[in-house]
Parts: sequence; C-alpha cells; structure tokens
Amino acid sequence: MSNQFNLVFDLGNMTKNVEDVFKVADKMDAVAFSELLTTDVKFRFSNNDLWTGREAVISGLNYLFSKINGLRHDLKGIYVKGVGYAVEAIANYTMKDGKVISLPVVSVLKYRGSSVEDYRIYMDISPVMTYAPS
Repeated sequence: MSNQFNLVFDLGNMTKNVEDVFKVADKMDAVAFSELLTTDVKFRFSNNDLWTGREAVISGLNYLFSKINGLRHDLKGIYVKGVGYAVEAIANYTMKDGKVISLPVVSVLKYRGSSVEDYRIYMDISPVMTYAPS
C-alpha cells in the first residue's frame, strides 16, 4: 500500500541531525536549541498550546528549565517517514533536590532542509511540573 508508513529503526545512520537535537536539548540551552529550528517553527510540548517561532520556544523551554537541574534523553528508537522522524525515548529530569523523574516520550520532528519546522512532544509532563520535594 502506497500510503502505509515505512518505519525504520535506526540509531546509527541518520541522514538528519535528529540525535543532535536531543544532545542540544540535554544541555538546557534554549537559545542553542532554537538555532536547530526554522524561524517559523511550530512546536507543541505535551498538552500546552502550540508555540510558533523561535522566541516562543525559547520562552517555553526556559520556563521548563527553571524547574529542573538537569535533562537527559535515552533514545530508544528513531522511526523515519520522508522528512519526518518519530523518536521514542525516556526523558530523565533531575529535579532541584537531585531526584530523577524518568518519563516515556515520543517526539515527532518534521524537517525543512536541515532545520526542524514542526516539533511535537507527546508525553505527560505533569510529574515534573507538579513535583514538590518531600
């Protein structure tokens, strides 16, 4: 069938900079991360409203980064369809008190050239955003 997804599992031979996107995200530098995006990027994080443009992404990510001390993604799979990628991962958030909260996540990235033009993060971020140290 021509409209079936042809999913490929590949962690070693990506033709795009998908893995680098997560490496930059893990540095928690919203400005550096935004440089991987098109200027008119469409970005949705969890159940938040759609963010449009780099400045909106920087603002939203800086808010998240203010809540945590660290971020590390363990990539489990990258699935390819045309210029789009679905990335399965475990996102490990280090809270201000050192506790690590690990959450499953799937991110969908669509590229225009070498920049991400559409980025969707599917996860329940509420354990991080509502965390209160005991």
